[in-house]
Amino acid sequence: MLRPLLAIAILLLPLPASAQTQAPDVARATRALSAMWRPMGGATTVEAACAGALQEIEAVEAALPPVLTQTSLARVRALRGLLIVPTEDPQVAYFFPDRSMAWFTSGMGAIAVINEAEGFVGVRDAGGRDIALQLGRGGEHPLLRIRNPDGQVLNFVGCAPTWRS
Repeated sequence: MLRPLLAIAILLLPLPASAQTQAPDVARATRALSAMWRPMGGATTVEAACAGALQEIEAVEAALPPVLTQTSLARVRALRGLLIVPTEDPQVAYFFPDRSMAWFTSGMGAIAVINEAEGFVGVRDAGGRDIALQLGRGGEHPLLRIRNPDGQVLNFVGCAPTWRS
């Protein structure tokens, strides 16, 4: 009779602080990623980078095949930048990079938080490549940094969210 009570008492003992830390919020990271991201470089203004972003989302949506498979989604590309569309599962989203990111396979990819405090998010694209992204802010605007396989840092501004609350 004492053993079950002892087992319950052990389970109720306080945990060390390291075991109590909250897990990174993948849903929050997915919401932050879910947007039409346009490239920012040189003297490009946010307004110039974001011009036509909503129309591009509509164009990508119109280009989606009637049957969604990994092969059919791999052919769909954004025109300029990176379109990320959430799914009901916060650990999964659809990624549609433009043709300049040929190393990034379009389609369904997985999302994981690497370091929430520094904005690092890991993505495994539809082709199985692991890609590190970094979310941040520039004044009022969401920013995204991606290091391509050649080591070049690509900078993007979030122009139009794709998630619904």
